[in-house]
Amino acid sequence: MQLERQVEACPGCGENISQFKVSASFDQRLIRALRHPVDDVRMRVIFAIRKRGVVTAIDSLLTCAFNQPADIVQNLEIIATLKSFPPSVTRDAALARLATSHPSELVRKAAR
Repeated sequence: MQLERQVEACPGCGENISQFKVSASFDQRLIRALRHPVDDVRMRVIFAIRKRGVVTAIDSLLTCAFNQPADIVQNLEIIATLKSFPPSVTRDAALARLATSHPSELVRKAAR
């Protein structure tokens, strides 16, 4: 989505754009963007998190998967992103929760 220069807030999520740019690191902004209401934005964020290896996003990725349970493609990308991170207690717990508690059988199976 292309924004006009004078726009103060994102029309999708309402975030103040100028504050958003200076309020946190790039990785922190990626994590916050997982809550964006536009599917395509979240998907691009998931790809960026994987590419950058933002392991601090694990809990937020898990929350995103449960907040958007019907978006199977997004949830499969979240699982691929989690599996791309080095093994850790947090990562393994997130995958285990998806494998046992996600509403989609396909997502549960992929998380195993």
